[in-house]
Amino acid sequence: MPSSKRPVRIAHAYGNTLDALERALAADNDMIETDIWYRAGQIFVRHERRLGPLPLLGDRRMAGHALGPMSLRLGRRYFLRPDVKPFRLDDLLDAVGNRRRLLLDVKGIYTGREAYAFAGTLAAKLRERHAIEQIAVCGQTYEPLHCLREVAPEIEVRYSIERPHQWRTFLRLVDSDALVRRICIEHRFIDEQKARYVEERGIDLYCWTVDDAAEARRLVQQGVDGVISNDLALLASL
Repeated sequence: MPSSKRPVRIAHAYGNTLDALERALAADNDMIETDIWYRAGQIFVRHERRLGPLPLLGDRRMAGHALGPMSLRLGRRYFLRPDVKPFRLDDLLDAVGNRRRLLLDVKGIYTGREAYAFAGTLAAKLRERHAIEQIAVCGQTYEPLHCLREVAPEIEVRYSIERPHQWRTFLRLVDSDALVRRICIEHRFIDEQKARYVEERGIDLYCWTVDDAAEARRLVQQGVDGVISNDLALLASL
């Protein structure tokens, strides 16, 4: 259904480094997305994966993700950097203050006790910092999200979807739980049937990662509730 409402405008990955964060805070947007990892009772802010027990972080080079300090490029696609001076959730909250809401994208696979440990750690930190209303949490691995909803139902949780099996899982969740009504979805994964289902069920939908202005306008006209983009100027134009 065509819509004239303004979507929530979300700056993709700008919360992962202080330099990028300051650029997003100086621009016109509503939320800043950042990636988080859980390890040894702490929440770390970054996109890169830690290489097991080694104090090294590795990642692909991707649009929207800045290379961290002291990065070593490995060919055209990958880079490594030492895991020094980690950026933690406390650091992020200190830097942002109350200037923006944050969308925390959970990275890593946590199951069983570790999933509950992650959920408990994140919930305790957000309560301690009085930041519950400032935060939404999303992710493509659902067990830690289930645990977070259980231990802290006051925190906004969004299930992220870009693959058929995730969509099927989400459909089962919607049928069994009336509170599952928020998602993030890869914009190329949306088709007419899915868009109609989302509208009919009253599901609040954020789309990622939309860097084409025409595509962003099309999605807004279709009624999406939020647009996630690497392009700060595009977000401002919405």
